[in-house]
Amino acid sequence: MKTNSPVRFPLKLKLLAVMIILIASSLSVFVGIALTTFREDKAAYVYESLLNKASSGEILLSQKLGASSSGLQVNQEKIQLNGKPLDDLSQLLPENSTIIHSLVIPQGGNLYLWEDGALKIAPPSLKSIFANVFEKSIFEAVRSFTKDDESWLLAYRYNPALNYAYVTSVPESEVFAVTRYLIQKSLFYGLFILGVSVILSVLLAKPLTASLERVQNLTQDIASGNFSRRIKIKGHDEVTSLAGSVNHMADKIVLFMEEMKEKARLENEVQVAQLVQSSFFPENSVENNAYSIRGHIEAASECGGDWWGVYESENWTILFIADATGHGVPAALLTATINSCKTSLAYLSELDPGILARPGEILRFMNQAVHGSGKEIQVTCFVASLNKKTREMHFSNASHTPPLFFNAEKESLGKEDFQPLMEPNGPRLGQSPGSTYSSGTLSLRGGDTIFFYTDGLIEAENGEGQRWGERRLLKALGQHGSLALEEIIPRILGELKSFSVEKFKDDVTVVSLRVK
Repeated sequence: MKTNSPVRFPLKLKLLAVMIILIASSLSVFVGIALTTFREDKAAYVYESLLNKASSGEILLSQKLGASSSGLQVNQEKIQLNGKPLDDLSQLLPENSTIIHSLVIPQGGNLYLWEDGALKIAPPSLKSIFANVFEKSIFEAVRSFTKDDESWLLAYRYNPALNYAYVTSVPESEVFAVTRYLIQKSLFYGLFILGVSVILSVLLAKPLTASLERVQNLTQDIASGNFSRRIKIKGHDEVTSLAGSVNHMADKIVLFMEEMKEKARLENEVQVAQLVQSSFFPENSVENNAYSIRGHIEAASECGGDWWGVYESENWTILFIADATGHGVPAALLTATINSCKTSLAYLSELDPGILARPGEILRFMNQAVHGSGKEIQVTCFVASLNKKTREMHFSNASHTPPLFFNAEKESLGKEDFQPLMEPNGPRLGQSPGSTYSSGTLSLRGGDTIFFYTDGLIEAENGEGQRWGERRLLKALGQHGSLALEEIIPRILGELKSFSVEKFKDDVTVVSLRVK
């Protein structure tokens, strides 16, 4: 089922719309405030002008009328002053084509209006206005009222001595005609300014959005796999800075891809090296009529620097365990040299059959080979020559961690039951081309067990930086050393991994041998 994708508006239109809205809003607020202020100011001026005319007209009229005991009176539809009609009242009021001057006379509950030379009862709209004169004693004011469906402004000044209100009135349409004209002009110029602002917004938005479109096109090219395109940088604004960042990102991606290619090539080569190195090790289990051997390696990286091996002849089993300084590819390459030395024993034993009984001589041969490989990396190594018939073990050590000898037939093992094979001990392989190595001899009997290991076992650390150490190793061997040979190494490594929850920093190799 297809769904309609949302409509996406270009950034140019969004930016333009925002700019127009902001300009229009600002201009509307400004024009609105200005017009309101102008209209209020104009209205105040008109009100004050009308009130001044009413006040000045009332003063002039009262001077012309003089003093009176009863004020103006209405009798027989005529206005009287001191009992005499005022026939010339129209001549006392000024004539004006815009402002109408009139009189309002209260009498007998009625309100009479003198306007345009005629006397008549005031309309209700005027009665409500002049009610304030008598109820609230407001003797002058400006009010608006409706006359002939038209809005008028009225200003009055009441003279209580002569009993009349002098009134000036004018249509609002005439008073605010100029104001409306100015408002229309202001709106016209406001729309004109808005139009100019819109045009300028379009002109300003175009180069900005054009730069952003170029940046967008470049990112799309990068996403599609085209890393050769770049943006020409012009200017010093934020968009230019963004374009420079995208160019820099593209350069970094190209460099990163080259590094990834090289890394993939190296990883492939390391995998090949790991595959080749795995062929250097024997099976985890080696059996003959005299000895059982179990071994295991935990490499800290793809290729390890630890190695162990077994060479079998008719009468001898030669056991090797070695540890090249460091780990990784350089150390792993040196294990190939040591493994070659082991395979060369077949040829050497043909030239000198007694060499298999002399582990010190085997180490001297291996030292020459390691030293010839270079002085950067040295190797510790322990060689044990095991006679299948006599159950004698001749051994020699090139600074390797001494193995632990014990008898597994005891029901319980304590620390005193483990004997480290400390002597003899010689220099590391590769340290000096003239190094020599002496040998020791140990008579073995059924149940005797030797636990070989590299220093990575006891130097493994937990999260707090504490080493596993020889004390914990001896404790673990005391608990599990009497078990079947194939169970010892898994139990020891289980104890180690429970202690060190993190990945090993160095290779760990363990080999256990038991006499049948």
